[in-house]
Amino acid sequence: MEVDLILEPNLSPDQIVELGQAAERYGVRGIWMSNYFAHWDPITSLVPLAQSTDRLLMGPLAISPFEMHPLKIVNGLMTLNEIANGRAMLAMGPGEGNLDAMGLSKPKKQVVAVREAIEIVLAAAHGQLSDSDRPYQGEFFSVNYPCAYDWLKAPPPFIYGTAYRHMMMRMEARVADGVFLGCNTPEMLDSAMENIRIGLDRREKPAEEFRVNTFWGWHIKEDREAAYRESRKELPWRARKLDGDMLKIFLDEDEVETITSNFDNFVHAYFTNSDDVPGVPTELRSKLAELLTSTGGLEDLDREIERFRAFERAGLTEIAFRLHDDPMDGLKIIGERVIDQLR
Repeated sequence: MEVDLILEPNLSPDQIVELGQAAERYGVRGIWMSNYFAHWDPITSLVPLAQSTDRLLMGPLAISPFEMHPLKIVNGLMTLNEIANGRAMLAMGPGEGNLDAMGLSKPKKQVVAVREAIEIVLAAAHGQLSDSDRPYQGEFFSVNYPCAYDWLKAPPPFIYGTAYRHMMMRMEARVADGVFLGCNTPEMLDSAMENIRIGLDRREKPAEEFRVNTFWGWHIKEDREAAYRESRKELPWRARKLDGDMLKIFLDEDEVETITSNFDNFVHAYFTNSDDVPGVPTELRSKLAELLTSTGGLEDLDREIERFRAFERAGLTEIAFRLHDDPMDGLKIIGERVIDQLR
């Protein structure tokens, strides 16, 4: 199983280059730039990294077609891909925070709309949008003029769809190059992989190299308590925003009620950089951190490596570790203590 990294959106292009060059030396497969509002643009900020590395894959995670028309997404992605000599990748999904910030909404038939967006990006990448006067007509997205993209020279980028729910997973496995799962634990992967296989069985032509990735929070530090503080702060964005149906897999009814009824307190603590969530004991939040992320000290690495092997047995082809504070320290631990264990 290969290893990717997901970087914070507030890192500058110079910082991304420093981390990316080190990641390439360690054997990391790819770098994902988080796509947030009011932060560095995730595609443009990867250009210096593309110019200063040779093997590393790179791309934005995730871009929603409801914030930008797929054809404009294509332009940015293909520009990066040409500069990177075919090493760009994209994760596309419905989106959440950016849409809220811009006051944008999603259509009721999100699966259909995301499918159309993925089809447009793939068609452009493979030179299939110049075949007629109106090359793509969908229910939600259309391309009304021929788009030759005859300036493309590099191999096409790899296109993932992002998914939390099973119908989205099925669709993306049917049309995309891969599925990027949102913060799934090994215990949740059996049902996810079953739905991905359903989608793969429905493909018009077999996937040459289908990939399955997942977002996974990395909070392993030399200072174990600092790792727990960081992980507890990030909890409101983990595993479908602490969805109650998901939490029932791991916790009893009272614990689930305590967490779900205090979700707004989790969010407030995150935005105020507090380790105090009124109504939720620290012990329960630490338990969540251990269940939904890799959290702990260096002495906990053997436990986490076994979890990563469980991910691989379940069907992941790579895992994307989301780095937070002190990303170079996190990369050093991953590069020196984890990557070789997973090869």
